[in-house]
Amino acid sequence: MFFKKIYLLPKWLFELLSWGKSFKNNPIIGSYLLNRCGLHIARIVLAHGLFRFRLLLLSPLVPAEDRRQFIKYGFILKQNFLPEAEFEELARELQNFKGEIRETVEGTTLTERAFMTADVRAEVPAMQALVARPELDRLMRYCSSKNRPPLFYVENLCNQANVTPRADPQRDMHADTFHPCVKGWLYLDDVDDGNGPFVYAPGSHRLSWRRLKWEYSQSLEACKRGTDRQPGRYWDGSFRVAGDELAKMGFEPKKFKVPRNTLVVANVYGFHRRGEAMTKSQRMTVWMQARDNPFNPLFTFWPQATAGLFESVWSRVLTRLDSPRIASGEQRKFYGCFTRNS
Repeated sequence: MFFKKIYLLPKWLFELLSWGKSFKNNPIIGSYLLNRCGLHIARIVLAHGLFRFRLLLLSPLVPAEDRRQFIKYGFILKQNFLPEAEFEELARELQNFKGEIRETVEGTTLTERAFMTADVRAEVPAMQALVARPELDRLMRYCSSKNRPPLFYVENLCNQANVTPRADPQRDMHADTFHPCVKGWLYLDDVDDGNGPFVYAPGSHRLSWRRLKWEYSQSLEACKRGTDRQPGRYWDGSFRVAGDELAKMGFEPKKFKVPRNTLVVANVYGFHRRGEAMTKSQRMTVWMQARDNPFNPLFTFWPQATAGLFESVWSRVLTRLDSPRIASGEQRKFYGCFTRNS
């Protein structure tokens, strides 16, 4: 297969030296021999070292307590993040938002997302005010380690929806990728067992000997093909971890049952998942994501301009991905409102 597609070598090398993680689609990343020699572990160690270096340089952006919590536990949690009047206005605007929405099904959960580009935010004043809020801006620029604001979405989860169930990878404990990256959620609804709290294993974002041994074994398993690979093991580079494996590494998951107007920012190299929802319910958040080339030792000196460029590129990528996803039935896209309880 390698020699038949040798023309793809530049692409494979670029992925190897950036955020590429697929053991299936990249024969270099997915080479059993190279990973036996430690390729996957080398990428992890280098990416984490550069991440910590950039965090050190960006440390003036946030208070010391936020830095300590993020480095020690892998997440930052802030209740009552917005003043009450500002939060109520934001919740009202987003719950009544009308625009382009992408809809997918995972398990029995209907996930609705609106990509909040600068043009869209211009029509939603409270959302624009949130994005421009200095405390959030500095926090996300620091946690990303790249000095760049994240991509912003509004996400509405409809739990136990009347849908044909599909596999739900979000319910399994997993790490998003091999390198540190961050996601954030500002909750517009109270979160409890009824609507599926975020679950995170504090401290699991840090490298330890046990974690590296586990990563090594997973990389070798991910290189295998067909029936040689253990059932349920992902080869897309987003490794799933079983409960007994998590316990052996010394991690205990924590449920984030939090009130509305709580901000959570997490390093999703740490193990996490979407908690089970016990009732038919909704959970709406402002959802933020920041992911960049982990092997670039530098960060941008032009946060807003860089964020605008990434937003523009990602808008084109999403549009290009829409047609095959819609054709396969994986996704639906429509112009309208989010599904909410009456």
